[in-house]
Amino acid sequence: MRNLVLYLLCTLIWGSTWLVITFQLGAASPVASVFYRFLISAVLLLIACKAFRLPLDFKLKHHRWFLAQGICMFSVNYMLTYVAEGLISSGMVAVTFTLLLYYNILGTWLLFRTPVRRNVIFGAVIGGLGIGLIFLQEILSFKSGSTSLWGLVVGAVATVFASAGNLISYVHRKENIPVMSSNAFGMLYGSIFTFLVGLVLQQSFHADWTLKYTVSLLYLAVFGSVIAFGAYLSLVGRIGAEKASYTSILSPVIALTLSSFFENFHWTPEIATGIVLCLAGNVITLQKAKKRTAD
Repeated sequence: MRNLVLYLLCTLIWGSTWLVITFQLGAASPVASVFYRFLISAVLLLIACKAFRLPLDFKLKHHRWFLAQGICMFSVNYMLTYVAEGLISSGMVAVTFTLLLYYNILGTWLLFRTPVRRNVIFGAVIGGLGIGLIFLQEILSFKSGSTSLWGLVVGAVATVFASAGNLISYVHRKENIPVMSSNAFGMLYGSIFTFLVGLVLQQSFHADWTLKYTVSLLYLAVFGSVIAFGAYLSLVGRIGAEKASYTSILSPVIALTLSSFFENFHWTPEIATGIVLCLAGNVITLQKAKKRTAD
């Protein structure tokens, strides 16, 4: 029952955050928005850790992993995601994140030598065909300046960093580090790294603090980061990164539905078929993984 609650929290919140991120665009640079978002999240989590008397005194080796996770999951991943959402619709970016499942499986094979079954390969092929079909028109009329293709590439690379952060969370679990504690330091280090990137790239940290920007920032910081990430990484620790990737099935559907209403996202037969293939590929892979675990 607890796993189901964690799953629903992740899918419902993250299904909406893709659209909410678009409310940030234009009011501040992606670097600034990501910095503010995770700085707020880190402060809230540190306060919560103190309130619940969770450990905050860790060894240097632990902080190295916190730093690595912060850079991957709470900095680079999101800077690239914000850039991708400036190129393609939020729902389409959510679809590129269905690749997270396959990156996680590949990562567990490379790092932990978890066997890759035929069904995983079959599911990956189906999902890959779906991505190709969604962006078929852009691929056929390839132009180096195509914003849609660049959005696909940036979104796919962002997912690589998200997967790396997922795999690092295994280390925290093995060390019995509470999710809230690891996230607090991960988000703190991620925000610091983002700030340094902004300085190097000479990015402005000015933001247009309108009601829309402020409310969306707080929603992303509290719900999208603190609550959803806590639930997701708890799932990873309880059932593994592979099965926790079930969240990648429902979230894009929610994101695309919202995108249709708020971003005038236009469905075509190719896009609809491609999305079905993407989700089917994930279902095939994860259903088999579940049966294997049950055996």
